[in-house]
Amino acid sequence: MTTTTFFKDDSILNAKEIVAYYTFAAMGTGAIPVPAASAAIIAENGIMIAHIASTLGVKITVENVVASIGTAGTMNLVGRNLFVEGAKLLSWGTGSFWAAGALMALGASTAGIQTYIIGMIAIEIAKNNGIPLEKKYSNTLIKKAKDGGFDDFKEEWKEKKPKSPKKPKKPSQDNNDDYWV
Repeated sequence: MTTTTFFKDDSILNAKEIVAYYTFAAMGTGAIPVPAASAAIIAENGIMIAHIASTLGVKITVENVVASIGTAGTMNLVGRNLFVEGAKLLSWGTGSFWAAGALMALGASTAGIQTYIIGMIAIEIAKNNGIPLEKKYSNTLIKKAKDGGFDDFKEEWKEKKPKSPKKPKKPSQDNNDDYWV
């Protein structure tokens, strides 16, 4: 069952700008040829989800994002990160500049597409009242990202130059609108 939340003004556009900002940040972090840089990307993705939730006024949890991606999708994301981290670690011992350059490009693109997918799924979860997406719909979003949607998104937002998002609003003690993940 899918429900739809309607948003006023430019909330979805603002949420996509947040995704763009964090996607480009993740690409920069992913390009750093240092093992364990993925830990910073994971933290950035959590903050991105909080920013999206705050902007759209819908509670989005990391658990709902993971549930929407599904076990296979999550394992794919983790597996790619482990591969890139292992390759970075191995390249340190080779002393090869071309290997480091190739790994920087691989790390940047992997971090970017994963952050983009997580962000777009978080937006769709918000449109679905914070309820996890059906696997079939999530798989369609992931396929679209791999089939050129990510490249189109990058080109669009390179021109627009996304701004740093505002700090997510903190939940008040007396209400249940907890936007933090």
